[in-house]
Amino acid sequence: MTDPNQHQTPPAWYPDPDPNNPGGQRWWDGARWTEHSRPAVPAPQPLYDAGQDARPPAARHPTSTQPGYARPSQPAYPPSATQPTYAPTPAPAHASGGYAGATPDAAAFPPVKPGTSAHTWAIWLVVGLPLLTAIAYMFVDFTAYFRAIIALSASGSTPGSGDVSRFSSALSGFVIEVLLIDVLGLVIYGLSVMFAYFDWRELQRRGFVRPFHWAWTFLSQPVYVIGRTVVARRRGGTDTMWPIWGMIAVFVIIIVLVVIKVVMVFNVIYSTVGTYGPGVS
Repeated sequence: MTDPNQHQTPPAWYPDPDPNNPGGQRWWDGARWTEHSRPAVPAPQPLYDAGQDARPPAARHPTSTQPGYARPSQPAYPPSATQPTYAPTPAPAHASGGYAGATPDAAAFPPVKPGTSAHTWAIWLVVGLPLLTAIAYMFVDFTAYFRAIIALSASGSTPGSGDVSRFSSALSGFVIEVLLIDVLGLVIYGLSVMFAYFDWRELQRRGFVRPFHWAWTFLSQPVYVIGRTVVARRRGGTDTMWPIWGMIAVFVIIIVLVVIKVVMVFNVIYSTVGTYGPGVS
């Protein structure tokens, strides 16, 4: 079992332990070495002409035999249960050679392999699930509820009459349907979070380093879809914009369904009011 107090090396670029890449760097994801690496960057040329330096060679290039010179020792990291025996050590500042990306920087993530798709089955479920709520609202019987209200208002019925009973029955049915829609919305919300986690895990499996976290779905489904698209494009993935277009299409369909439902309800209200005449108040 891993010791929680054990030092964990943060994800970043570190000196490559592979002997085939001398002086290069390799990406450490916090738990293991990845396949992402980059070659060594040549050191910058000095700003002065070495031929004009009048100092003797021994003064320009100190050796271990000269007095006052001590060879720096490399710190040794103890191997841990989650890290390989060659634990990474941060590259020294002078080794960057003036190249800012050569220093350990957790914000500089390596790209995925060319042609790696960000298209997963889980992201389409995250995008399409809100459509189920709009479809369910199309089956809510708003017309019976409004007809009962209009009939009760037109007749001026007293408690215990047939119009009151009709209104109570329509109201109870309407409330039950709305409560079922609310329960369906909570179920869809939970499923969206679950499928966002599956999508996040699949992106990691395909080589996307630290993709947009699935927990953002707790805020809303569009937050995760937009953030996922931005991060996937930065990692060099393909097919990254399809979820955005799918989300826009779902929103358009929901708006169309809502407009159709509102028109149907107002049409029923208008026809019902016309049946009872101008005395309806």
